[in-house]
Amino acid sequence: MSVLGIGAANSTKKIGNFINNFVKQESFGGILLFVAAILALLAANSPLLSEKYFALWHTEFGITIGRLNFIRNAHFWVNDALMALFFLMIGLEVKREVLVGELSSFQKAISPIFASVGGMVFPIIIFLYFTWGSDGMKGFAIPMGTDTAFALGVLMLLGSRIPIKLKVFLVTLAIADDIGAILVIAVFYSGEISLDYLALALSITAILLLFNRFGVRMLTVYFIGGLALWYFFYKSGIHATISGIVLAFTIPIHSKIGSSGFLENLRLATNVFYSNAPKDSPQVLLNAKQNNALEMIAQAYDEVQSPLVRLEHHLHPLSAYFIMPMFAFANAGVVIEGGFEFDNLFWGIALGLFIGKPLGIFVFTFILDFLGISRKPSNLTWTQILGVGLVAGIGFTMSVLISNLAFQDKLAAHATLSILLASLVATVVSMGFFFIFSKKDDLTASAVSKEKI
Repeated sequence: MSVLGIGAANSTKKIGNFINNFVKQESFGGILLFVAAILALLAANSPLLSEKYFALWHTEFGITIGRLNFIRNAHFWVNDALMALFFLMIGLEVKREVLVGELSSFQKAISPIFASVGGMVFPIIIFLYFTWGSDGMKGFAIPMGTDTAFALGVLMLLGSRIPIKLKVFLVTLAIADDIGAILVIAVFYSGEISLDYLALALSITAILLLFNRFGVRMLTVYFIGGLALWYFFYKSGIHATISGIVLAFTIPIHSKIGSSGFLENLRLATNVFYSNAPKDSPQVLLNAKQNNALEMIAQAYDEVQSPLVRLEHHLHPLSAYFIMPMFAFANAGVVIEGGFEFDNLFWGIALGLFIGKPLGIFVFTFILDFLGISRKPSNLTWTQILGVGLVAGIGFTMSVLISNLAFQDKLAAHATLSILLASLVATVVSMGFFFIFSKKDDLTASAVSKEKI
C-alpha cells in the first residue's frame, strides 16, 4: 500500500474515532447532567443547604477596568457566559455537519431536518393549545428542544440494542433542533435592540470573517474577537449566547496543509532526525538538528489540523463535563413546597415533549418517505424512528434556558420542574419502548451499521 493510501486509511480511522469519542462524551455528559440536576433539587429543598445554595447563585463578581465595571451574579455568568461557550460548541458542530457531515447534501440533510421541523411544530401546537390566552404562552418554545447529552445517555444505556445509524440520526436531528431553538431565542427572547451595539457586534463579525478569508488560523485571535462579540451582543439586547453561534461560523475549517503535505514534511523531518542520530554511542541529549526536526514535526502537526475541529475537540469535554452539569446545577434547584400543580403550563410542556416530539418526528419522516422526497435512513425501521422520537422528547438544556428567558421567579421554577418531570417520563418510556420492541426488530442492523462505519 502506498504512503498516501496509509494516510487516507489513518484519516478515516481518526474520523471514526472522533465520532465515537463524541458519542461517548455526550453520553457520559448526559449522566453528569442528570446527577447535577438531582443534586440541585436536593440542595434547594434541604433545610441545611437551601439558603447556601441560593446565596451561591446570587454571589456577584466580575471585572473592573477603568470606567468599565462589569459585575454580575454567578447565575448570570453560568447562563449567559458559560452557555455562550456551549452555543459555540453547537455552532462548530453545525458548521462541520453543513460543510462535510450529515447536513452537507440535500439527500443527507432533508430527512433529519424535516423530522426536526415536525419535532418542533407539533410540541409548539400542543403547548399553545393548553396555554392560549394565559401568561404561559410566552414559553411556547420550551418543548421544542432536544437535549442531545441526555438523549445519547439513554441510548448508551441501551447498548447494542441501538444501531449506530439511529444514534447518528438522533445527533443530526438534535443539531437541527438546536438551530431552530437558537433562531427562536434570537427572534423572540431578546430585549430591546440597541442598534449601536449591534453594529459593533456585526463589525467584529466582519473582521473575524476577513481573518478567516486571509488565512489567519490562530485560535487566540478568534477567542479575543469572541469576547468582544459576546459583550457587544449582550449590550445590544440580543441574548449574549448567540455570540457563540456567530463566532463558530467565523472559525476556519480548512487546514494550512493537506495530508500529502503533512506526510512529506513528516518524511523529511524523520530523515533529518534519523541521519543526525549518533550511531556508535548512546545519546543523552538530542542535538540541534534533531531538535529542529522535532520542531518541523510539531509545525506540520499544527498546520494539518483544522482549527474548527481542534477547537471542537477541546470544547467537547469542557461542555460535557463542566458547562452543562454546571448549568443543570444552577437551574434545576427548584423549591418544591405545597405540592405540585398539574396546570395547563405543565400539560403544555409535558405533552409537548412526550407526545408532540415523537409524533412530529414520526409523521414528518413518514410524509417525506411517502412523497418520495427522501427515504428514511436505511437499516432503520419505523419502530426505531418512533423510538428515537420518544428519546428526543427528553428536553432539558434548551428547554430550561428558554423557560428562564420567558418567565420569572415562580413561573420559571414551575416550568423547570415540569421539564424535569416530562423528561423523566420520556426517559423511562423510551427505554422501556426499546427494551420491548428492539427484540422484535432486526437487530442485525446494528452489526451492519458498525461494519459500514
